[in-house]
Order: sequence, then structure tokens, then C-alpha cells
Amino acid sequence: MVKSHRLMKLKKDFSTPHKTMPELKELEELVGNFIQYWGFKKIHGRIWAHLYTSQSPLDSQNLISRLKVSKALMSLAIRDLIEYEVIEAVSIGKHGVTFYQANPDIMVVITNVLRKREAVMISAVSSCLDRMSSKNTKELEQAKLDSEKVENVKKMTESAQNLLNLFIIQASSGSIEFK
Repeated sequence: MVKSHRLMKLKKDFSTPHKTMPELKELEELVGNFIQYWGFKKIHGRIWAHLYTSQSPLDSQNLISRLKVSKALMSLAIRDLIEYEVIEAVSIGKHGVTFYQANPDIMVVITNVLRKREAVMISAVSSCLDRMSSKNTKELEQAKLDSEKVENVKKMTESAQNLLNLFIIQASSGSIEFK
């Protein structure tokens, strides 16, 4: 009986690791909305808000409890965040439990996202435009396309690609810093 009572107490203590501030809940929602606006999942921003503002690294069970989400959703979201180096595993506790913290270097986070996501998208657009612009004028006219406008979009895309690459190079070299 004592053992059963002790397990229930441990479970209760584990599921309520902190007192939630209404402002933290609001921040979590706002950051989640912002991140979602930029094409990520809301859960990514919510997790990041908790990890970034926490005094110490948190494990997934603590985050599940705080955010009231499923283990599966948390697992997938943590995997995504690690892939983009938004968060990092910092230690392994008892029983192999992994603890996470937000990557403190925001510039690394931004450049990784730009390199792994936006650069890939712009490259795909550029490849498509290369194929389109290689068509002769008659083929474009038959498709009711303006060859000059196709060329303009290609130039805009090349400019965006060059600007993005320049930003990534400058940020990676340490020439651009967030303070």
C-alpha cells in the first residue's frame, strides 16, 4: 500500500513540474502563432518558448505536461526542431531520459532554416524557371505565357537566391550578429 501511494505521489509530482504563469501560456501561444506564420508548426514555437525561457533543460515528458500534447506529437516536433538545430539535446538523465534546451545562438538557427528550407525552395523555383525559359517563344505563346515576364521572374528568383546565399555566408562567418 505504501509503495502504491508513493508511486501515485511521484506521478503527481512529475506531471505538475511547475506553476504555470498566464503570461507564459500567452507567450507560448504567440510564439507558436508566429512560427506557424513562417511555415512551421505551432507546436514548434510553443516548445521553443518553454525551452528558451526555462531556467534549466527540460525533458519531453515535462514538455508534454506543460503543453498538454500527445507523446507522438512531442516526439515528431522535437525531431524537427533538432533537425533545424533550433533545440539541442544537452544531457541524458536517469533511465536514459534526454533533456533539451533551446539553441542559444539565434543566428545559427536562422541560417540553418534558411539553408535547409528556403534555399531548397528557391532552388526548385529556379530550376523550373530554367526549364520554362529554355522553351522557344512559340511554345510559351501557345501556353499563353509572356516570355519576357517568365524571364523577369527568373531574374527576380536569381536575385533572391543570390541575396539569400549572401546572407547565409555573412551570417555563418560571424559578420552578422543578433544581440
